[in-house]
Amino acid sequence: MSTQVENPTPAFPFTGFHAPVHNAPAVNSVNAGRSIPVKFSLGGDKGLDVLADGSPSSRQTACDGTATDPVDTGAVSTSGLTYDAATDTYTYVWKTDRAWAGTCRTFHLELSDGTDHVAHFQFR
Repeated sequence: MSTQVENPTPAFPFTGFHAPVHNAPAVNSVNAGRSIPVKFSLGGDKGLDVLADGSPSSRQTACDGTATDPVDTGAVSTSGLTYDAATDTYTYVWKTDRAWAGTCRTFHLELSDGTDHVAHFQFR
Protein backbone atom coordinates (compact mmCIF):
# COMPACT_ATOMS: atom_id res chain seq x y z
CA MET A 1 0.00 0.00 0.00
CA SER A 2 1.41 3.40 -0.95
CA THR A 3 0.63 6.73 0.63
CA GLN A 4 0.49 9.80 -1.54
CA VAL A 5 1.46 13.06 0.13
CA GLU A 6 0.02 16.20 -1.38
CA ASN A 7 1.52 19.63 -1.05
CA PRO A 8 -1.45 21.85 -0.35
CA THR A 9 -1.76 24.89 -2.57
CA PRO A 10 -2.24 28.11 -0.62
CA ALA A 11 -5.88 29.19 -0.70
CA PHE A 12 -4.91 32.78 -1.45
CA PRO A 13 -2.84 33.80 -4.51
CA PHE A 14 -0.63 36.32 -2.68
CA THR A 15 1.79 37.93 -5.16
CA GLY A 16 3.65 40.29 -2.86
CA PHE A 17 3.25 43.58 -1.09
CA HIS A 18 2.26 46.66 -3.08
CA ALA A 19 3.79 50.15 -2.86
CA PRO A 20 4.79 51.80 -0.64
CA VAL A 21 6.19 48.61 0.96
CA HIS A 22 9.06 46.94 -0.86
CA ASN A 23 9.18 43.13 -0.88
CA ALA A 24 11.98 41.13 0.76
CA PRO A 25 14.91 41.02 0.42
CA ALA A 26 14.65 44.83 0.18
CA VAL A 27 14.78 46.73 3.47
CA ASN A 28 12.19 49.48 3.88
CA SER A 29 13.41 52.63 5.63
CA VAL A 30 10.80 54.49 7.67
CA ASN A 31 10.52 56.91 10.58
CA ALA A 32 9.66 55.11 13.82
CA GLY A 33 6.21 55.99 15.09
CA ARG A 34 4.67 56.36 11.62
CA SER A 35 1.72 54.37 10.31
CA ILE A 36 2.61 52.20 7.32
CA PRO A 37 -0.08 51.12 4.86
CA VAL A 38 0.72 47.49 4.08
CA LYS A 39 -1.11 46.69 0.83
CA PHE A 40 -1.58 43.35 -0.93
CA SER A 41 -3.98 41.47 -3.18
CA LEU A 42 -5.42 37.98 -2.86
CA GLY A 43 -6.94 37.74 -6.33
CA GLY A 44 -10.34 39.08 -5.34
CA ASP A 45 -12.44 39.73 -2.28
CA LYS A 46 -11.84 36.88 0.17
CA GLY A 47 -13.54 38.71 3.05
CA LEU A 48 -11.89 40.36 6.04
CA ASP A 49 -11.23 37.10 7.89
CA VAL A 50 -8.06 36.31 5.91
CA LEU A 51 -5.52 36.94 8.67
CA ALA A 52 -4.34 34.17 10.97
CA ASP A 53 -4.80 34.61 14.71
CA GLY A 54 -2.16 37.01 16.06
CA SER A 55 -1.34 38.35 12.61
CA PRO A 56 0.16 40.61 11.56
CA SER A 57 3.13 40.73 13.88
CA SER A 58 6.70 42.00 13.86
CA ARG A 59 9.95 40.91 15.43
CA GLN A 60 13.13 42.85 16.01
CA THR A 61 15.97 41.68 13.77
CA ALA A 62 19.62 42.57 13.30
CA CYS A 63 20.39 45.51 11.05
CA ASP A 64 22.98 44.13 8.63
CA GLY A 65 23.74 47.26 6.64
CA THR A 66 21.73 46.20 3.58
CA ALA A 67 20.73 49.11 1.35
CA THR A 68 17.35 50.52 2.32
CA ASP A 69 14.40 51.81 0.29
CA PRO A 70 12.45 54.72 1.79
CA VAL A 71 8.74 54.15 2.48
CA ASP A 72 6.37 57.02 1.77
CA THR A 73 3.79 56.62 4.52
CA GLY A 74 1.67 59.64 3.64
CA ALA A 75 -1.02 60.77 6.06
CA VAL A 76 -2.55 57.48 7.16
CA SER A 77 -4.93 57.66 10.09
CA THR A 78 -7.07 54.53 9.87
CA SER A 79 -6.19 51.16 11.34
CA GLY A 80 -7.13 47.52 10.86
CA LEU A 81 -7.70 45.54 7.68
CA THR A 82 -9.80 46.95 4.84
CA TYR A 83 -10.55 45.82 1.29
CA ASP A 84 -11.04 48.07 -1.76
CA ALA A 85 -12.96 46.26 -4.51
CA ALA A 86 -12.16 48.96 -7.08
CA THR A 87 -8.42 48.23 -6.83
CA ASP A 88 -8.64 44.62 -5.52
CA THR A 89 -6.39 45.69 -2.67
CA TYR A 90 -6.32 44.79 1.01
CA THR A 91 -4.74 47.40 3.28
CA TYR A 92 -3.54 46.89 6.82
CA VAL A 93 -2.32 50.05 8.53
CA TRP A 94 0.64 49.09 10.72
CA LYS A 95 1.16 51.57 13.54
CA THR A 96 4.83 51.50 14.47
CA ASP A 97 6.36 52.51 17.79
CA ARG A 98 8.63 55.56 18.22
CA ALA A 99 10.80 53.43 20.54
CA TRP A 100 11.83 51.38 17.48
CA ALA A 101 14.07 54.23 16.20
CA GLY A 102 17.52 52.85 15.36
CA THR A 103 16.29 49.24 15.12
CA CYS A 104 15.25 46.83 12.40
CA ARG A 105 12.14 44.62 12.36
CA THR A 106 10.64 41.94 10.17
CA PHE A 107 6.90 42.36 9.55
CA HIS A 108 4.99 39.07 9.30
CA LEU A 109 1.65 38.85 7.53
CA GLU A 110 0.37 35.35 8.20
CA LEU A 111 -2.78 34.45 6.32
CA SER A 112 -5.46 32.01 7.43
CA ASP A 113 -4.27 29.59 4.71
CA GLY A 114 -1.05 29.10 6.73
CA THR A 115 1.27 31.17 4.53
CA ASP A 116 3.59 33.77 6.08
CA HIS A 117 4.69 36.80 4.06
CA VAL A 118 7.47 39.07 5.32
CA ALA A 119 8.82 42.55 4.74
CA HIS A 120 11.94 44.03 6.35
CA PHE A 121 12.09 47.49 7.93
CA GLN A 122 14.78 49.75 9.30
CA PHE A 123 13.51 52.49 11.60
CA ARG A 124 15.13 55.88 11.89
